[in-house]
Amino acid sequence: MASSGSHDGMNVLSLAFQRLLLLIVASLVIFAAMNLLPGDPASVMLGLDASPESLAALHHQLGLDTALPARYAYWLGDLIRGNLGRSYIYDVPVSSLIGERLQSTLPLILLAMLLSLGAGIPLGMTAAANRGKMSDMGLMAMLQLLKSIPDFWLAMMMTFLFSLTLHWLPASGFPGWGHGFFTGLRALILPAVALAVPQAAITARFMRSSLIESLSQDFIRTARAQGYSRSGVLWRVALPNALIPVLTLAGIQLPVLITGSIIVESVFSLPGCGKLLLEAVNQRDLPVVQNLVMLIVTAVMLLGFLLATLVRFLDPRLGEERP
Repeated sequence: MASSGSHDGMNVLSLAFQRLLLLIVASLVIFAAMNLLPGDPASVMLGLDASPESLAALHHQLGLDTALPARYAYWLGDLIRGNLGRSYIYDVPVSSLIGERLQSTLPLILLAMLLSLGAGIPLGMTAAANRGKMSDMGLMAMLQLLKSIPDFWLAMMMTFLFSLTLHWLPASGFPGWGHGFFTGLRALILPAVALAVPQAAITARFMRSSLIESLSQDFIRTARAQGYSRSGVLWRVALPNALIPVLTLAGIQLPVLITGSIIVESVFSLPGCGKLLLEAVNQRDLPVVQNLVMLIVTAVMLLGFLLATLVRFLDPRLGEERP
């Protein structure tokens, strides 16, 4: 038992070290992409008619005249200390700017993930329980269609139907949580559903395959021999095992939801991090882009690490040494 626990601990440490290396590589890629691409932040801030002297002074003020390796070292050091610098365009701390925008982005992504899992898992179970029947084939055809719908097109169609035609939900904007929880939630329902529908379809198809595979294992026959009913076998024996791969899928879907939120926030005019990122890229606001992208990558890797650790805990076979 001690050897097994030690081995599991080494696996977790190895996984953490891999994530740390990936973060360092990601920081290099992000810094290089933003600092080597064409475009000058000083020119964007001062305009095309700015004098060379003004541009040189602003370059020095912003630290853009420093060698790239030194700028990378300064940026990484500040990032580790939690200093995200100031926005070139908004002239406010980047941390406060991102914190303000997270008030809509975090609930949006969380709601989309809950909707994806909350709809995808029952649909996948229904399809698996009726495998080979007309209801299964019809459901799979519908899921294939939903999986292929682009986020932005679905967002526009939902806005036309539920906002402009039925007037059930707001078409755009986010009033903030200060106007009440349900007022803020109503503004996020359409964007969250637009994000969640394609991912729910993928989750349902994955859940169906995982549950069918779980139902074919030897422990299912043992459970039936012990007197479990058909529903008992499905809910108490097969489902917990089938959910383990779905947790792994959820970790893969998280970056998809984050990148999809950039488009959806633009369609619904949500003042979130996705919209902020687009604005910062267009205006060459390097501190905002570099730090926001790095924070997104860090959050994705951290959550992926936590999910991978949870999956290893739930399925000890993943931690076993293989010959």
